[in-house]
Amino acid sequence: MDGDHPDKIMAFDALFTTNHIRMMKLLLGYLEPPLQGKLAVYIKFLELQYTLTFFHRTPRASLCPGADMQGRGADYTAILDEILPFCSSSERETLETIRNTLQNFQNMQEMMETIQMLREVSPEMFSGEGADMSQMMQMMQGMFDS
Repeated sequence: MDGDHPDKIMAFDALFTTNHIRMMKLLLGYLEPPLQGKLAVYIKFLELQYTLTFFHRTPRASLCPGADMQGRGADYTAILDEILPFCSSSERETLETIRNTLQNFQNMQEMMETIQMLREVSPEMFSGEGADMSQMMQMMQGMFDS
């Protein structure tokens, strides 16, 4: 499953390792199974130690260099789409439900913005008898069918 998003995963893994740790990972295949387990645990320990040191030295370090997270809303549906390939079937079902709910909410927001724009362009349509909701919904349906 790592093949679905290799750039992000490899960038994260590369950030928290060293060349010496990479060399030890290469040596794993040449050791007897009991030693492989011990070395694997030691490698994970070194990665944890390196990660803790990294954040101690650079507490404000960003894991996404160049990404401006200030004032930018997260695209949650895109995030969920990236996570889905790594989920079990029950987790996938739950996340797809959440994603669909978020998408429906976004569609409703866009519809409300369209209604507001129509209200500004044609205020008479929203006053008195022109404010008939069924008439407005028919008009909206016609816009989406086009």
